[in-house]
Amino acid sequence: MASFRALSREGHAAMSMRDSSDRWILIQKNTFTNWVNEQLRVSGIETTEFVTQLETDFETGVKLCQLVESLQGKKIGRIIKKPLNHHQRLENVTIALNAIAGDNVRLVNIGPEDIVSGNLKLILGLIWHLILRYQIGKTKFPTKKLMLAWLQAVIPECSITNFSSDWNSGVALHALIDFCRPGLCPNWRQLSRSDGLNNCKNAMELAKREFDIPLVVRPEDLSSPDLDELSGMTYLSYFMKPDSPGYYATLNMVRKLLKSGNVNNFTSDWSDGRLLCNLCTSLGASIAGYPALTGSSIENQELGIQAGKSLGVEPILTAKEMCDPEVDHIGIMAYAAYFSRFKPVRSAAEKVVLNTQPKNCYIGISTSFSVRIEDDDVFTSSVRADLKGPDSNPPVIFSWDGRIGTASFTPVETGVHRLNVYCDNQLIVGCPINIKVLADRSKVTFSSIDHCAVGMITELKVNSQYAGQGDVQCEARAPGGRVHNLRTVYRNGDYIINFNPSEVGVWQVSVHYEGEHISGSPFNIKVFDPNAVRVFGLEGGTVGMGLNFTVDTSEAGEGDLKVTVTHNYQQVPAYITHQRAGLYRVDFTPEGAGTYKVNVFYSDIEVRGSPYTLDIVDSARVTVFGDGLSLVPVNRTAKFVVDTQGSSSGNVNAEITGPSGGSVPCNISSSGQGQLVEYVPTEVGDHRIKVTYRDTEVEGSPFVAKAYDTSAIVVTPLQDGMVGSPVVFTIDVTRAGEGQLEIMVNKGNLQNSVEMERTGVYRISFTPEEAGRQFVNINFNEEELPGSPFTCVAMDGVTLSGLKTALPANKLTTFTIDAQSATSSEFTAVVDITSPSGEKIPAKVTRTLVDGQQVEFTPREVGEYTIHVLCGKDEIAGGPYYVNVFNPKSVIVSNMPFHCFVGEKCTFLVDASRAGGGILEVAILADKNHVPHTLEDLGKGIYEVSFVGEEAVRHRVHLTFNEIYIPGSPFWIEVMDELEFVMDEFSKQLFFAIYQSAGFTFQGPSGLSDQFTVSIQGPSGKKIDATIRERESKIYYIEFEPVEVGSHLVEVYFNGVMLKNFPYVIKVYDTNKIKVIHPDRGTLDESVKLQIDVTRCGEGELEMIVACDDVTIPSEMKKNDSGWIEAFFIPRETGIHKISMTFNGEKVPGSPFMLDVEGQIVKETAILAKSEVQKMNLKTRNFRINQQQWILLQAFGSSVEDFSHFQISIIAPNGNRIPARIMSQADGSFKVEWTPTSIGRHTVEVQYAGRQIDGSPFYVDVFDLALIRVEHFKQGGVDQRASFDIDFSQVGVQDYNVVIRSPSGNIIDHSSSSPYADVRKSIVYVPTEAGQHEIYINYCGFELPGCPVIHTIDDAGMPTASGPGLYKGLEDKESVFYLDIGRRTGDLDITVEGPSSLAKTNVDKSGDKYIVNYTPVEVGIFNIRILWNQKQIPGSPFHPKVIDPRKVQISGGWAQYMDGNERVGLVVGEEKRLVFEVSQAGPGTLKAEVVGPSSTLPVSVTDNYGQVVVAFVPKDEGNHYIHLHWSDVPLPKSPFLGYAVPAFSDANKVILTGRGLKEATVREEAEFIIDGSQAGPGAPEVSLTGVRAEINVKVVSLGGGKHRCNYIPVVPGAYLLNITWNGRQLRGAPYKVNVIGTFYPQKVSVTGEGLRGGILGRPMDIAIDTRKAGPGELTAFCMGPSKASYCELQDNHNGTFLLKIKAQEPGRHVLQVKYGGEHVNGSPFVIKVGAQPDASKVRVTGPGVEHGILATYQSRFIVETRGAGAGQLTVRIRGPKGGFQVEMYRDSQRDRTILCRYDPTETGQYIVSVRWSGVDVPGSPFMINIVDTQQELEQVLHDTSFNQSSITHRSFSQWREEL
Repeated sequence: MASFRALSREGHAAMSMRDSSDRWILIQKNTFTNWVNEQLRVSGIETTEFVTQLETDFETGVKLCQLVESLQGKKIGRIIKKPLNHHQRLENVTIALNAIAGDNVRLVNIGPEDIVSGNLKLILGLIWHLILRYQIGKTKFPTKKLMLAWLQAVIPECSITNFSSDWNSGVALHALIDFCRPGLCPNWRQLSRSDGLNNCKNAMELAKREFDIPLVVRPEDLSSPDLDELSGMTYLSYFMKPDSPGYYATLNMVRKLLKSGNVNNFTSDWSDGRLLCNLCTSLGASIAGYPALTGSSIENQELGIQAGKSLGVEPILTAKEMCDPEVDHIGIMAYAAYFSRFKPVRSAAEKVVLNTQPKNCYIGISTSFSVRIEDDDVFTSSVRADLKGPDSNPPVIFSWDGRIGTASFTPVETGVHRLNVYCDNQLIVGCPINIKVLADRSKVTFSSIDHCAVGMITELKVNSQYAGQGDVQCEARAPGGRVHNLRTVYRNGDYIINFNPSEVGVWQVSVHYEGEHISGSPFNIKVFDPNAVRVFGLEGGTVGMGLNFTVDTSEAGEGDLKVTVTHNYQQVPAYITHQRAGLYRVDFTPEGAGTYKVNVFYSDIEVRGSPYTLDIVDSARVTVFGDGLSLVPVNRTAKFVVDTQGSSSGNVNAEITGPSGGSVPCNISSSGQGQLVEYVPTEVGDHRIKVTYRDTEVEGSPFVAKAYDTSAIVVTPLQDGMVGSPVVFTIDVTRAGEGQLEIMVNKGNLQNSVEMERTGVYRISFTPEEAGRQFVNINFNEEELPGSPFTCVAMDGVTLSGLKTALPANKLTTFTIDAQSATSSEFTAVVDITSPSGEKIPAKVTRTLVDGQQVEFTPREVGEYTIHVLCGKDEIAGGPYYVNVFNPKSVIVSNMPFHCFVGEKCTFLVDASRAGGGILEVAILADKNHVPHTLEDLGKGIYEVSFVGEEAVRHRVHLTFNEIYIPGSPFWIEVMDELEFVMDEFSKQLFFAIYQSAGFTFQGPSGLSDQFTVSIQGPSGKKIDATIRERESKIYYIEFEPVEVGSHLVEVYFNGVMLKNFPYVIKVYDTNKIKVIHPDRGTLDESVKLQIDVTRCGEGELEMIVACDDVTIPSEMKKNDSGWIEAFFIPRETGIHKISMTFNGEKVPGSPFMLDVEGQIVKETAILAKSEVQKMNLKTRNFRINQQQWILLQAFGSSVEDFSHFQISIIAPNGNRIPARIMSQADGSFKVEWTPTSIGRHTVEVQYAGRQIDGSPFYVDVFDLALIRVEHFKQGGVDQRASFDIDFSQVGVQDYNVVIRSPSGNIIDHSSSSPYADVRKSIVYVPTEAGQHEIYINYCGFELPGCPVIHTIDDAGMPTASGPGLYKGLEDKESVFYLDIGRRTGDLDITVEGPSSLAKTNVDKSGDKYIVNYTPVEVGIFNIRILWNQKQIPGSPFHPKVIDPRKVQISGGWAQYMDGNERVGLVVGEEKRLVFEVSQAGPGTLKAEVVGPSSTLPVSVTDNYGQVVVAFVPKDEGNHYIHLHWSDVPLPKSPFLGYAVPAFSDANKVILTGRGLKEATVREEAEFIIDGSQAGPGAPEVSLTGVRAEINVKVVSLGGGKHRCNYIPVVPGAYLLNITWNGRQLRGAPYKVNVIGTFYPQKVSVTGEGLRGGILGRPMDIAIDTRKAGPGELTAFCMGPSKASYCELQDNHNGTFLLKIKAQEPGRHVLQVKYGGEHVNGSPFVIKVGAQPDASKVRVTGPGVEHGILATYQSRFIVETRGAGAGQLTVRIRGPKGGFQVEMYRDSQRDRTILCRYDPTETGQYIVSVRWSGVDVPGSPFMINIVDTQQELEQVLHDTSFNQSSITHRSFSQWREEL
């Protein structure tokens, strides 16, 4: 760049400044001045005044710095605002020039002094290069050449060659505007080139108004022959810079030429050459290999350039230049514009279309489809098809009938087949087609069963070998309604199904083959439960007496009952009688004594408890031999023989007297030995037997027989226990009489000890040594006691598994008791669980399939629970157990703000005091970035969380407690800019009426009204009062009343700072000051003129509509020089013409004006020959919002066949244009499809061949049915006036219809009135019967949502209720209904009850009505009971359905469906299935609507018991809007935006390689490759997310569809790698990536008392410090001799941990502590755990604990502590006069045998107390008697010998021998 110089009008350098006669210099100076001011204006930089003189205004440097800052969009340095001297001016200018040079603008021959001194030539040169750099572009190529090339391409008729003289006439500018927006200047060709000034003025004003293009050049200068090129280029650059009207017009032109794909810019979209190739091939050019291009970007670009040349378009740039990332848009835009003269050309493949598609394809059955050729230049021989199955390629055969080809094929296998149809070896549109070939379901058989039992696995079979292999699905519906999916296993042609029912009743088993029921499906299976059969009344009896018992099958389901009774292997007849439903009686008669066995079967399965046994006795045959004269048992026959030597029995007599003196009957009979005397003693004690023979008492008479009773002996139950733990029980023989007691354990193989507790009561103990059942045989007088042998179970090796130390509340918890003993099946554990409050928690214990028992319980209360697991009396090793229960749902979040400001501290509280012990974790994300926060413990479980938002985005707050989300998490907080948040939506209303309350709204967070100030200044400078208030939540309203006509300046400040979009100018008008001069009469076909004085009414829009017989007549208006409006129209019919006139939507005074037109009409019968449309009628005027609509246009005046000349524009009230599509109909009309998105009046402009047709623009109204309200229900009872109101204020009154139906179904007449203006209708009717009346309301052909509306009419004696709250409601949203009591007086009682709660109700009285508000806090069907004087009003109780659309959740979250742009990823032609969980959303249905780019798609909604599946198939590429409603209420954020991509790319062909797919190391770069070369065009999107961090993945294109991905992790842990190709997730994604940390296990410190050892049952604490070891995973494992210990790691959140170890057994334990998978320093550690002190295992033996003689007494005894665990031995002896010193000895510290001795010095009783860890050992305290003589010793021994002599035990003498 040589220098900064202004250019002359010829484009040459002006080396010197000439005098003022050089008009072009003045034009250039004005242009550059205007351009500078425009940059300062749009940038918003504060400046007191704009530039007027370039020579002087830049001399301080301030404005130059402001200009540079506005161009660069940033601060360039510290500027001296008010320079005081020359030096400071130079400093400012230097800052500006340095900033310019720093932005790649070379500064040559210009310095700060030149600017300060006012060198105009150099200043103009500097500004020109600023224009080149920042306005036109930074291209390396000649700017003028590129700009001319674009202009010559878009307006070729103007033959533009320069930027000066070619633009003087203004015609070219009109042509350019018409190119930017067709229709703005349709008559530019007819403009007069001699009227250049007006042409330029009109065009520039139009460009300013429509495109906001500033008038940097005046119209007088643009039309001047002195216009210089630089000024022209400066102004015209506004038409072709980025985001300019010419830029978008060229972009839209290219989009229309593309057959597929899209273009968004003229830079990066063209860099790889594919877009140019796409454009050329769309226009008919041929490119080898397209679209599968494999070359580089430059090679692809060259292919496209050559293809363009073949079309006749020469390149402007080279291929390399077009691929340059720095290429400017103007060159490519100019090149692309030259393609505008072409139209897309259809290829041969596009001329062949599918006529019909294959349907219902089955294996082995021929299937057909057809294609249609749409052009004669395509031959049938060029059309072929192939079909590819999973393992076969069936041939496809074509037969042709003209242009229609029918193809058929016969599939030989099931599965998905892909059909491809080719024309000239290219796929036709719509291919490939996926066809699912199904098997023949009629050949599928199912082997069902009629019935089966609960809990028993039954095998079902599905045979599909003759139908082909297909998808078999089986489900079973339980009687309760729950559906179970049954797993199928394919085996040898059969699908095996294991059916294991869990509920009694009839089950429905459905078998689906390829998604359809097979023949006979569903099948019914009767399920019964034999374990539910109950047997009652089985008791013993006697021979010959009938017995009966009851069998109850009422809860067992349907089945057959069978009962068998056997005795001595012989069956006894039994009879079953059906008494009532499920109850049976069984009768049988025993025929002999003995044990009878009763077997009960239910449907051939033996019931629980069967077989049952019962004993039958025969008293007549009982013979008991024994000595009836000595020891006899009571209640049994005792006998003795009286030998009479053959004498008759009648001489023998016996008298037996019992202990109480009563006579005991006896029986005498003959036997082989003599007379047999038999009697039955009934009392325990001595019986006196007097025997006489011939009345003489025999010798020895009377005899004494001692009767005893073994049944009177009481044996306490033997409790199960553990091996090594004593089993203790007692035997009470006080009521059994005299006799000998014998005890034997395990057939005498196990020793037992006996101690006498008191006379007749003995304490027996033994210690099991082996696991299993222990047998105790007890005999009394050699007779076994009833129930003997007594048994108990001794267990060993019982352990617990699956019990966690921390459990969530209100959730079923299970753990397992494992028993390894052989008798584990006989062992039943007793589980005792105690809550923190002391409450006993029920636990369910069930046996497992293996030797174990499963314990189930549900903790409700938070805190520490104590669990005792008992095996009989003993607690299993390791008990009791302690678990901590927590409840995340009890965590309460308070003071959570809805919004915060950027840079402001945001704080909320988390109360976890009621949640139990646990870890509270907080994560705050802003656009996936973690936000630093602080978590402060305030004590008592309350935490304060605070953070400072640094960017104005939505922040997501995740709160977890013990890794479980608390209710409501994640929370959302809007962090916003303090100055900009209030202007989310600003309703820009321009015109306001005078003397009327006016205002406008804007949005912002609630509660900030007092921080706003408003200033409104009228045209006279006077300020008017204005108020600002929050009209509703987050909606602020500025209200004022103008009092003068003209422009008013509105300024709104927030905390003293003016809001954006302000100051804002509004226009105030006064329609009363409009004067209309009009004629009263007119003549047919002659122009009628009206004059309207608008000079004093203010600014606004004047609209006039002339109508005759409802036909609108075209009219036009123009403004004359005096400021009046002149209006013209030509009447075409005679009659009264109504002239309606409005100003800014208000009627002009006197409107409508009437004009009587006279004359005759001459009808033209000739057919119009010209091809333009004379007139069109719009058939429909009212439309519904957010639904696809269509407009029918009827053309009159000519036959219109080619609708391509039509142009339809639909403009919403806010000015936005709505996409529309026009289609011709068979009847000659035209259908315009469109979807309105806002309510209000829409403008429909219809042009034909570039000209507005008559009647255009049309006006249609769009409404929202949801805005129509039905309210104010009133009624006075039967035969009284009833009414309600319909409020149309939000939609306007259109055609509507009301139907009122009585409870009996009759239609009731009604009347309508408008007491509240025309927008509210009052409907009145007279009911003739009481009850609920249904009201149906139809508006513009649509029924209102919620119809029928219910109006309850009472019998005139009770109040009535009405309102929406009686029928529907939203959770957490206030619902309202009304109670009309009229003039009645009484007591009102209202209760609103939900499924599990009462809703808080607020009742307010207003006149003769009560207004009732309630807020439901749960979903479901509510009950509203309304009582008046203790009686329910008509209709009560009401049952509103309360829903919550927020609880409709998509399964798995939306993230899995989203592409990289946060849109739902869709693929054209592929079904999209969205699964929603709706079980928590309340009673309702899900409705879905999907609006695609061109039409509304069919949507399938399937409800599957709490899950709803929404399915649809996108048809077109582009945006899709998914509208979702739950019970007509839209879901939050609905509609959801989806985007459909073309289906030709196949994500399944993407290949992934590299180590970075699976693992990585902290702070080391990981890499993997994505190869999509075989997947078609596309690009990958990669994200790598973890729990604690997200990792940025850098994706670099390698060309050819390959991409290299790199990332560097900084936080170790597990991450999920998600990869999509063209928005489609790859198969298998997301992939798990394990990031390994850099750690130093040798720097981990392990300390604590727990390393020294511990006691069984007591926790051992160990401290672990990892702060110097780097990131890593800490693990700990402790193993005992045979069992693992419980280890609990508690994170202190500062790098230190507390390890708690609970050993399960004593002995040597090995502790392994690893960090990052490696042992830490010192690991493994050896820890010794001692057993718990067990005093019961201590044995005390020796003479020192026996009675003895003082002179010879040996006082030593031995205490054996082996097996008693760790403990302390304490021995204390107290003699007759006090304590004795005890001496204790042992060989070593490890010796468990202690020798004790003491020295008694006097006789008397000595008490020896032996304790182990404070607990008495067995036998302690020992009572020792020391006497003087042998005789005294024998007496002592005699006193204790009686009972002990008859008991088998180990004597002290034996202990002495052992000692």
